Amino acid sequence: IAHGNLTGGVENNADLTFHDVEEDEQPQIEKLPEHSCRYCGIYESSCVAMCTVCLHRESPLGETQLECYQCASRNVFMLGFIPAKADSLVVILCRHPCAQIASQKDPNWQGEEWKPLINERQLLSWIVNIPSEQAQLRARHITAAQASRLEDLWKEHPKATVEDLDRPGVDTEPESVLLRYEDAFHYRRIFAPLVREEAEFDRKTKESQTQSVGHVRWDQGLNKKHLAFFHLPKFMEGSMKLMIGDELRLKHSQTIEREWQCLGQVFKIPDNHSDEIGIEMRAAASEKMPTDPRINFTCEAVWNSTSFDRMYQALNTLEKDPHCVSQYIFHKLMGHDIDEILFKVQQPKRLSAPGLPELNHSQMHAVKTVLMRPLSLIQGPPGTGKTVTSATIVYHLVQQTQGQVLVCSPSNIAVDQLAEKIHRTGLKVVRLYAKSREALDTNVEFLALHAQLKALKESAELQKLQQLKEEIGELSAADQERYINLKKMSEHKLLAAADVICCTCSSAADARLSRIKIKCVLVDESTQATEPEVLVSIVRGVRQLILVGDHCQLGPVILCKK
Repeated sequence: IAHGNLTGGVENNADLTFHDVEEDEQPQIEKLPEHSCRYCGIYESSCVAMCTVCLHRESPLGETQLECYQCASRNVFMLGFIPAKADSLVVILCRHPCAQIASQKDPNWQGEEWKPLINERQLLSWIVNIPSEQAQLRARHITAAQASRLEDLWKEHPKATVEDLDRPGVDTEPESVLLRYEDAFHYRRIFAPLVREEAEFDRKTKESQTQSVGHVRWDQGLNKKHLAFFHLPKFMEGSMKLMIGDELRLKHSQTIEREWQCLGQVFKIPDNHSDEIGIEMRAAASEKMPTDPRINFTCEAVWNSTSFDRMYQALNTLEKDPHCVSQYIFHKLMGHDIDEILFKVQQPKRLSAPGLPELNHSQMHAVKTVLMRPLSLIQGPPGTGKTVTSATIVYHLVQQTQGQVLVCSPSNIAVDQLAEKIHRTGLKVVRLYAKSREALDTNVEFLALHAQLKALKESAELQKLQQLKEEIGELSAADQERYINLKKMSEHKLLAAADVICCTCSSAADARLSRIKIKCVLVDESTQATEPEVLVSIVRGVRQLILVGDHCQLGPVILCKK
């Protein structure tokens, strides 16, 4: 860090040479010490810190490792300080939970006066000094865009410098998206490399999160599955993202026979009760786990390519299948000029849907307009009733077309909220979750396909096999095959009988929906999705598409800055 800029390195006594430059000309810096800022080149010992974060040993505070006094957390963005009443010193504590319980731990600590170590996007000046004006003028001038590119380059080449950004081949940018495309081949040629770049970046990020977890606590679930509990330091520090349903691989090589490894699915993340990670192992109940307490395990994040594969497939479908969307929607997607089309529909006498709040004038106008058009966009800031309006539109679409409506969103939370609103209208709603999320508790679990499957009384044989599997943990080969066939048949029956199917955009390509014909699709929070992600939900022969969102709110999460 050079007062707020992250970097790393070790100290060295190399010479530093500056050449005289004209005003406004970038200074030429040679032979920078290894502890200098990797961004701007500033090297004054009191103005730099290692990215761990550790201060320079010649700084006024010495070679100090910035960490929480209580829990040793080193996430500098979560750290702050509180003054002690009796002594002229400060105590560094993390925001949560240590700062909140500081006064309970020691009456001399003034927890209510906790202040962060970072203010105005830089470390406090008493920790890392602000460089002098002369040092700042002579430093390397680097833009935010260059800093971002350099950080991306460090992921593959940790020793890369700013000068490496100008080397041929380092900054090969993919083609930018356009407002108009010649045809589906041109469209795919632009978007496929972007999806590939994001997928590769996501894969490398996941695979770089390998870490030692030490000892593992083993248990057994009610379904006889093996459960493993352990601590993940990177997760606690905030440098690793983890969600329930994610896959992790536990492994070790400390036994004579062979290296042991096994996949598991996260079912518990740190909470108020425990800071352990819990995973359910994908191994037979009869398989023996390495429970020796002397074994130290390594944990690897497992990359899941499903969402990216489905985006690729959607782009291929758009290119090769001329009937995957209506010609009107296709030409609009390509940015072509095309005559507007209006459906001949009989507007409902009462626009407000049963079980939902009454619509205002603006919402009623939106409903009327959408029902007549093959492609619509509804925009509005928070609090304007977009969710109620969307649920009302879905209700009237079902009543008019007598067909099924697919409701999607890039966010599971948004899908759940809209599914609950639509259910209030009295329509038959099925919430389709990815199989990795079926174990999660939600407020619309009673609408979930897997929950409705369990409550289905018409298939006594399926219920019996399901109960047997839960009690024993596994079925015989013949019973398992029969169970899978019965389950597929029942799932299709439930989905085919639904008025509305709700799922994420990616889950719209789920194999369980392959035989379901969908003509109308509504995409909520569409501005938070990438274009190929929305495409997954519409290349199913869709004839009417409604996009809902707010372009002034958060856009899609793109990890790769290219």
